[in-house]
Amino acid sequence: MDAARKNLENIEVNFENVRPSRNKFDGQSGLRELLCNEMKSAYYLEKTLLKSFPKLIKNACSFELIEAITMHQEETKQQIVRLEDSFALLNENPVLERCMAIEALIGNIDLNIEDTKFGLVRDAAIVLGMHQIEHYEIGFYTILATYAENLGEERIAGLLFETLNEEKVTSLRLSKIAQTIRFYTAELL
Repeated sequence: MDAARKNLENIEVNFENVRPSRNKFDGQSGLRELLCNEMKSAYYLEKTLLKSFPKLIKNACSFELIEAITMHQEETKQQIVRLEDSFALLNENPVLERCMAIEALIGNIDLNIEDTKFGLVRDAAIVLGMHQIEHYEIGFYTILATYAENLGEERIAGLLFETLNEEKVTSLRLSKIAQTIRFYTAELL
């Protein structure tokens, strides 16, 4: 017995990749649980994004980009309320579930801000990073709304589709801003 304990003491355990065991989702109740869990990730995503907006506004140079970020900041506040309403319709408490994807995407924007000077190139980096986030959100909300519909949760689906449409509009807004970022050389003039 003592020899076995000594052998266990020498084993190195790496807990970084250990994931707690979770229930396996199956059937209609499983789809509901999946929807609820992913709404928790969306809730975390929106709250995390909301915290990042002041830094993005501070580092943006063009009026159009500042306006787009400010508008999306206000929309995000409403998106958080819609998620809270969706949780209430499911008789669930709004709980944050960590979304590592949003952390990585925001982290990438932060790195690009550090690597650029205030001006046009930094704006380009912010637009790129925000556009990546919008595409992630569009994919996310498209499927969440579809699953809510599949479950017969029409009111929740409507709330999620409303958020989806805002994300699409923000994506278009960012694309238009990206088209204005140009450098002209003497050879081209």
